[in-house]
Amino acid sequence: MDLKTLGIWCAALMTLFIYSFIFVDNPFYKFAEHAYVGVAAAYGMVLQIDNMIRPTVKNYIGRDGKYYLIIPIILGLLIYTRYFKSISYLSRYCVSFMVGVGAGVVLARDFRSSFVVQLTDTMRPISGAGAIENLVVMIGVVTTLTYFFFTLEHKGFIGVTAKIGRFTMMVALGAAFGNTVMARVSLFLGRVQFLLGDWLHIL
Repeated sequence: MDLKTLGIWCAALMTLFIYSFIFVDNPFYKFAEHAYVGVAAAYGMVLQIDNMIRPTVKNYIGRDGKYYLIIPIILGLLIYTRYFKSISYLSRYCVSFMVGVGAGVVLARDFRSSFVVQLTDTMRPISGAGAIENLVVMIGVVTTLTYFFFTLEHKGFIGVTAKIGRFTMMVALGAAFGNTVMARVSLFLGRVQFLLGDWLHIL
């Protein structure tokens, strides 16, 4: 048995082990689950070492003399102080720095796509080509925001507007859920094609 055939058999068995959870929780599923998590963690660690740590230490610090990059390395190592009770508080500096920088990067990156673009699309003219789409977007945004005005009692005109906003959110969440289901079905069909084609050679 060559390595390619061995890999196909391993992948097929792991796929069957994972799908066996549909019927009942069993040791085969647990084995495949733990193997997947372990391999993914090890693979991610190797990628980080090869793509981040080694080039940073070798090229940027050793060759280019950018010694300030030692600071994030030290901050990264501080997270392992959680294993030592006497100095475990030092890991909080690393976590707080990661959360702060991550929040800043996300806000700066997503502010335009999540807020400015949404605001611009809501204010498009309701005339000419795309008038109906622009009207639907404007009504959906305004009524959804009205639903979250909890300081106003949802009665009369505000109540009707809030109900339309709730209906809009239900449609949006339903579409998102349907898209997720379609993606999962596509993954399932891919695995079925692998089992029937590459493994059993039926297709």
